[in-house]
Amino acid sequence: MAELRSSNPAFTRTGFGQGRPPAPPEGSWQPGGWPPAPGQPGYPPPAPVRERLTYDDVIMHTLGVFAVMLVLAGLGWYVAPDSSGLAIGAFVAALALSFVISMRERVSPPLVVVFAGLEGLAVGIVSRYYETAFSGIVLQALLGTALVFVVMLVAYRSRRLRATPRMARIVTGTLLAVVLLGLVDLGIRLFTGSHLPVINDPSPLGILFSIVVLAVASLQFILDFDCIERAVASGAPREEAWRAAFGLLVGFVWVYLELLRLLSKLRQ
Repeated sequence: MAELRSSNPAFTRTGFGQGRPPAPPEGSWQPGGWPPAPGQPGYPPPAPVRERLTYDDVIMHTLGVFAVMLVLAGLGWYVAPDSSGLAIGAFVAALALSFVISMRERVSPPLVVVFAGLEGLAVGIVSRYYETAFSGIVLQALLGTALVFVVMLVAYRSRRLRATPRMARIVTGTLLAVVLLGLVDLGIRLFTGSHLPVINDPSPLGILFSIVVLAVASLQFILDFDCIERAVASGAPREEAWRAAFGLLVGFVWVYLELLRLLSKLRQ
């Protein structure tokens, strides 16, 4: 009698209607029998142990990312001090890359490193521009950024400031608004040679704008600290240290640039 076969590809792939399956290897566990002991044939291999995120991982990855940024910042400072077009291109590329990194479910270390390099190149060129116009302003902005970081860390550790959904919405909305205003200002400069007064002018409104943006930018650190604490507590995988480093880098650069802008307005 001819063997009956199914034309359903699902059944065909699973061996349905294709005769009896091959016998299991000798020594393997059979249904209804005793499972094999460790080390015996048929015993399943142990599941791989996932390395969990620690605060040391966050610190080391952050230092590495900042090292990349500083190297490229030095390159921008000494090699291309007058290349405003290069700075704009680096900032735009970093902005696009930041959206890619943020939307990916799994963090990509190479993208984070490239982002740090682009940010460093742009920051180096911009810093040289401000230093040429206002001697000593870069050191002041660096010290101010470090002070803001320490103050936010102390406030977070003492539970005086806690991350909330409302804070996250305010910080994210402000960041997007600043980016949008920056792009609009860039377009105005390219096509008309003018600029947005609220961003650049040392008027009372311009100074107030910079103070408000700086205050909101400082809260970015609170959100970063909260994300890091929750990731470590939940046993997140070790590679999430790259995401933490990326977030801290964004916060540092944002606060630093806002301090440069505010200090330049106050010194005009």
